[in-house]
Parts: sequence; structure tokens; C-alpha cells
Amino acid sequence: MAEPSRLAIVHEWVDDRAGSVKVFKELAETFPSADLYALSRDPQTTVSFGKRELHTSPLDRPLLRELRGPTLPLMPLAWRALGRGTHDSVITSHHAFAHTNRLARRAHLVYVHAPARYLWTPEIDGRGANPALAPVRDALKRIDRRAAKRVTSYAANSSEVASRIERFWGREARVIHPPVQVEFFAEPAATQPTRDYLLGVGRWVPYKNLPLVIETADRARLPVKIAGDGPDRERIVAAAQRASVPVELVDAPSDEALRELYRNAAALVFPTIEDFGIVPVEAQAAGTPVVTIGTAGVLDTVVAGRTGVFADSLAPGALAEAVAAAARLSPSDCRANAERFSASSFRAQIRAWAAEFGIGEAS
Repeated sequence: MAEPSRLAIVHEWVDDRAGSVKVFKELAETFPSADLYALSRDPQTTVSFGKRELHTSPLDRPLLRELRGPTLPLMPLAWRALGRGTHDSVITSHHAFAHTNRLARRAHLVYVHAPARYLWTPEIDGRGANPALAPVRDALKRIDRRAAKRVTSYAANSSEVASRIERFWGREARVIHPPVQVEFFAEPAATQPTRDYLLGVGRWVPYKNLPLVIETADRARLPVKIAGDGPDRERIVAAAQRASVPVELVDAPSDEALRELYRNAAALVFPTIEDFGIVPVEAQAAGTPVVTIGTAGVLDTVVAGRTGVFADSLAPGALAEAVAAAARLSPSDCRANAERFSASSFRAQIRAWAAEFGIGEAS
């Protein structure tokens, strides 16, 4: 029997929409000789791994890439199809079923963006909330729990996710915050920021609550810009048409355009319950305070009363009151807080975690 390769880095799927892909890319760059695996790769993605091959699963087919919901029950099988014990050690980036892979012969470390929300927290992500899906959810939960028992060590992207790992899988996890392009978004502007509108950023999907950003701006009597793209466009456009303040929809801005949007916003309105949430960190790096509610990932990333304001609820009136309070916050405090989430900090913590289990570029 051939000797297994030393290290593999594993991720769910590679496309331009998910922030978790940035973590996969950082892991790949932290261990540049590791083999790379994913369920699938969008042929149109701009994510590049240079000359390194990305090994994909039987689900990497044109139709199946777009059918993530219906193919969820197939994902554990797809991971098994990639082999068993083919690598000495594996570091997995997980948010669906990636931790079910059997590639590791010795040590399997799993970095968790979230236990699959459509299984464990459908109240946050309604894609799995249909009662008719309950038998499928129960079966997949059992698969998830069994996989968790085989993992060597877990790390979570936030304190909230660490608590879910303990609650759902009965495992402890250290917290390693994901990497954010802090230096890029903190780069000084050539002109004085205008700070004359509210901003909403994210994929245009229902749980992001972006129409609520428009309603908040209406209450605060401020113009608003909504940046992103996705299937929830119709609801966002309808909210824009109802608004009495100027609304600008910015489709899929480049990183440079997004940086300008952050720099010139009076506040980022973030009415979303996220496991971590990179967007609020990017906004703070640009010196922009965050208006949100004090739950889940923002408890790790936003300092209430210093770099953001936690509203009493997600009602537009409560968020609008928080906007007024956010205007008094210091851009320099926001930038200083964001520095905790740099890519260099992430890489140092990942290397230290891996070293505890004898994993490194020389291993």
C-alpha cells in the first residue's frame, strides 16, 4: 500500500459568493505544499490557487453545482467517494458536511464556519425549515454527530459557533477568528470621507434582511446604498420603491468600490444574525461604525458604544435610533478594533493549532 500524502486542505465548494472561501484560500497559502480538495468549483470563479490542482467530488457537475439544497443528502457520500486514509493529516474548512470526509489517517483538524444552519438552526436560515424535511434533517444530524466523534480537534470562527459545536456535537472548540483584509480596507482615502448615507452590504438573500436597511434609512431620513447581488433582488427593489429617501443599489461591487462605499458611509446597518460576519469588520477597518443587534458573531467583532451601537431590536425605529448614536463614534477606534482580525493573526493561530498535532510544512 502506498504511503499517504502528508497534508490535505479541504473545503465545501469554491465560488465567489461565500466568505468561507477566503478562509480556504488562506489555509492553502499557509500550507503551500498541501493537496487541495472541494466538493465542487464554479468554473466562473475568480478564486485562484496558482498551479495547484483542486481535487473535486462527483458533485462537481454543471447541474449539481446549482442544486445545493437537493444534493445535501448526497454530500457525505460525495466526501467518502474521494477516498479514505489518503493523507496523513487533514485541515478541513466546514460549513455543511465537509467534516464527514475520511481523508485523514492520523489527525483531522476542522475549522468550523457554522454547523450546517439548515440542519441545526433553521430559525436563522430558513432553507431547512420546511416541516416536510424533518426526517431528512434528523438523518443528516445523526451523520453529522457521528462525524464529529472522529474529528481530532475543532476550531470555531466565533464564540457563538464554539457554543453551537458544544451544544450540537458535544465537542469543545477553540476560537480562531477568520482573516479579513484589514490593511486593504484601512488604506487612507485621498479625500475626506463624506459620511452622508447609510450602507447595507451582503448577498441578496432573505436572511440578510437588506430591505430592513432601507426601512431604517427611511426612518433616519438618510440616503442609503445597498451593495451585493443575489436572488432577493425583487424584495430589495420593492423596498427601494417604497422609500422616501434616495436608494442606490450597487451590483456586485469590486473590492475597491466596496472600500469606497465603506469609507463614505455614516454607518453600516447590519440587521443580520451571522456566525461571525466579515462585513462589520471590513466596515470598521474603513473607520465606519456598525449598527446591529447584540447577538451571535458581532459580540466578538463590535465593541458596543465604541465601534458600533447595538439596537434594542430589529425594528426600523430602534435601528434608526442607533444610527443617531453611531454618528458620535470615533473612526480611529473602529480601525484599531479591526486590526485584531488581520490575515497575519489568523495564519499565526492556525500554525500554532496545527503544530500541536505535529502538522506543518515540514511534517
